[in-house]
Amino acid sequence: MVKKQRTFFCKSSDGSITYTTDEKFLYAEKDGVVMRLDLFDKHYYKLRPVNGVPILEIDGLRMQLIRDFKTPLDYAREVVRHLKIPEKGEFTILDSCMGLGYTAIEAAKRPATKLVVTCEISHAVVTLAQWNPFSDLLFAKDGNIVPMQGSVSELIKDFQSEMFHFIIHDPPRDSHAPELYSSEFYSQLYRVCKKGARIFHYVGSVGKVKGRKIESEVEKRLRVVGFRNIKYIEKLQGLIFEK
Repeated sequence: MVKKQRTFFCKSSDGSITYTTDEKFLYAEKDGVVMRLDLFDKHYYKLRPVNGVPILEIDGLRMQLIRDFKTPLDYAREVVRHLKIPEKGEFTILDSCMGLGYTAIEAAKRPATKLVVTCEISHAVVTLAQWNPFSDLLFAKDGNIVPMQGSVSELIKDFQSEMFHFIIHDPPRDSHAPELYSSEFYSQLYRVCKKGARIFHYVGSVGKVKGRKIESEVEKRLRVVGFRNIKYIEKLQGLIFEK
């Protein structure tokens, strides 16, 4: 089998790492050592470039929504736009499922964002994010993003009540993480966000294939907990709502 030739992708912000790609994988070269950015940890994780931006794949499934977007960065911008973060003030944001951190980074760029707390359960995902050149701002020492290792379903129990002005809840499919679609978890979301807080919740479209409307199921649970003004945004495959 003939290996596909790698081409230049980009350099790290400090110039110490050169990234190349064969379109199927992303490679990092540092101090003469070349590493392919994929790994096994119960599941198979890898970075793959799409239109010049890496996406995360787990067991061959894309973790970013790109169907109606050129890159996952465009998706992140659209999510944050719907949060309607004011230009002035000081706001604290929870990004419940970090992944490669694109939505956390986009939210952190808003001038009135004081702090973004982002959670990631997978050590493998954190490792790949640390090597991803587009995730640098997640780990900036002087930045306003705080990454936390662990499941948000457990971490959230230690967060203060009414701590967040905005929440981005972009979990895996409900079949992979049903606890993040549960009434118990939604009750915790309600507790930690301030009155008037605005929340985005990705729900996906897999349920429709099975004859289910997962967005309707989620909406019912959210209303019971106390959330209001719930609206489904088809392009984002998610719900936007308020406390």
